[in-house]
Amino acid sequence: MEDGMSGFCIRGASVGGNSTGTKCGRWNPTTEQVKVLTELFSSGLRTPSTDQIQKISNQLSFYGKIESKNVFYWFQNHKARERQKRRKVDKGVIRRENSIPKNSFAQSKYHI
Repeated sequence: MEDGMSGFCIRGASVGGNSTGTKCGRWNPTTEQVKVLTELFSSGLRTPSTDQIQKISNQLSFYGKIESKNVFYWFQNHKARERQKRRKVDKGVIRRENSIPKNSFAQSKYHI
């Protein structure tokens, strides 16, 4: 990304009339890269240090193009998505608890 164009794609880019397909500055992780990152996250790694990020990106470069910033942002985004899921589940549990009467017998017309 030496051209300073990272972060967006140009579809159907042509050079001298020849279509080159997609020129993309966006990182698309391979399935192997995602698998390794997910395993690291599941093992408890949430906020890797700069050194850890460098080591991870070096290891993942075996499976395809990757930069340290890709690893940094992957962990940041994955952590945020996990929090969102947890909040959504927590809200669902609270709603269900509030919709169930606390003492349904007390509300019965046969209450003694």
